[in-house]
Amino acid sequence: MGAPARDHEPPAAPATFAVLLGPVAFYLGIIVPAQGTVRHVLLGAAFGIVCVLSGWRAITIAGRRRRAVQVWAWIGIVIGAAGLIMIVWQLLVIATAGAFPPPFWSPYANR
Repeated sequence: MGAPARDHEPPAAPATFAVLLGPVAFYLGIIVPAQGTVRHVLLGAAFGIVCVLSGWRAITIAGRRRRAVQVWAWIGIVIGAAGLIMIVWQLLVIATAGAFPPPFWSPYANR
């Protein structure tokens, strides 16, 4: 009946969202809380996952036409993914009761 409907969302919106959520996920990946660890990990994982997904959405909407959107989306994805990796590292240290080496960015975080 016609061409499929195009996505009318501006690609800068999810790219901006990714860039704003990336530092939050990164910050949550850096710190190792003494209390509220489950809440900390869940929030960090949620922010990181939404950041990566928003960045990927911005890249798919932008296509090859908008380089600035792609750059900002990739910046958000990289920062959010780094935060996710740090959170997973913390989980491995906690789950193995210290058998996995503690994070190098937080030498005082021996559990």
